[in-house]
Amino acid sequence: FSQDPYFMKNHLGSYECKLCLTLHNNEGSYLAHTQGKKHQTNLARRAAKEAKEAPAQPAPEKVKVEVKKFVKIGRPGYKVTKQRDPETGQQSLLFQVRAGFKLSLSGFSR
Repeated sequence: FSQDPYFMKNHLGSYECKLCLTLHNNEGSYLAHTQGKKHQTNLARRAAKEAKEAPAQPAPEKVKVEVKKFVKIGRPGYKVTKQRDPETGQQSLLFQVRAGFKLSLSGFSR
């Protein structure tokens, strides 16, 4: 009942349908009314009336959002190669950094 915009309990304790202006002695009677022909006809009439009146109002203009432009990054400024020492068999990483490129290794830990 909390989501029904036409449901109202009056000061006498009975229930009213604000759409159809009908009185009901209990909630069951009101629920039966909402499934009935009179209420459904009034709902359709209200929807048609609102649809007819809606185009009369000018549609609000869309706010144009400017697209942010980003600089294309291109190729990375470094190259990482896995290596294995032929004598000891120990594995290593070779970092080849392009001149003028800063490489941060802060994310690596041993």
